[in-house]
Amino acid sequence: MNSTRIKLEKFAVEDIPFGMRLKTLASWNQLSTDWATLLSMSSGGSYLAYLDNDAAGTVTTVQYDQQFSWIGMVLVDPRFRGLGIGTKLLKAAIDFARPTGPVLLDATPQGRKLYLTLGFTDICPLERLEIAQLPVIATPADAAITITPMTAADLDACTVYDQAHFGASRRTLLRSFFENAPEYAFIARDAGDMRGYCLGRHGSTFEQIGPVVADDEATVRALFLAVASQLSGRSMIIDILSEQTDWRQLLLDLGFTVQRPFTRMSLGDWTVQGDRSGQYAIAGPEFG
Repeated sequence: MNSTRIKLEKFAVEDIPFGMRLKTLASWNQLSTDWATLLSMSSGGSYLAYLDNDAAGTVTTVQYDQQFSWIGMVLVDPRFRGLGIGTKLLKAAIDFARPTGPVLLDATPQGRKLYLTLGFTDICPLERLEIAQLPVIATPADAAITITPMTAADLDACTVYDQAHFGASRRTLLRSFFENAPEYAFIARDAGDMRGYCLGRHGSTFEQIGPVVADDEATVRALFLAVASQLSGRSMIIDILSEQTDWRQLLLDLGFTVQRPFTRMSLGDWTVQGDRSGQYAIAGPEFG
């Protein structure tokens, strides 16, 4: 089709209701607070597409410390799919983000085919696990690990700890998740030293846990037992790195099933996160 019919404008807070309509049509889990968090982390590269006079699609781009950017929420109204709208949104986001470093995204199998043609390369596989009703988990955690509810006073230390694993500061994201779902926020300590943390968020269909970052599997297990006490009997999803095989098996043994796979991909050399061993759950494909 004639690409001049597709116009892009900056995605703004007043456009969130349209974004929510598209995510509902796609059966995604985000709430309006997630869109607001994405926009608060975006200094540009987040667009609303119009086909003639009809709003038709979205993309978001968030920046992490001017080191790398994350693209997400690539959505197109089903009425207008196949017309090049998603590709134009994606290329515009890439053009904005590329000068400041690598561009990252978590791709669905269908989206991965397009991203490969644009020069993205695979980093690692991810999976979304889901459970319709989280059971009561009575197994005790490691007594040496102290788990306490996170407080606002913990956010500075949590940001520093997270940055060592993620490769850039996620302070805005961590604060937003903490403020919107404090009941899912926990800190793990051993002899006073931070060993991990857990956050989560509410969703339209599922409660979602993540990010979860920890020193080791004993710590992530203790964190999960703490947050599970808040979620017994509820529907839940968690996005994990498939390479965390023991952690993955623990979740499967609890009754989780694989909802869908993702692939983490990069355009450009992404070296700041060479060691992913401490990442047990990501924040979500739209955040990284």
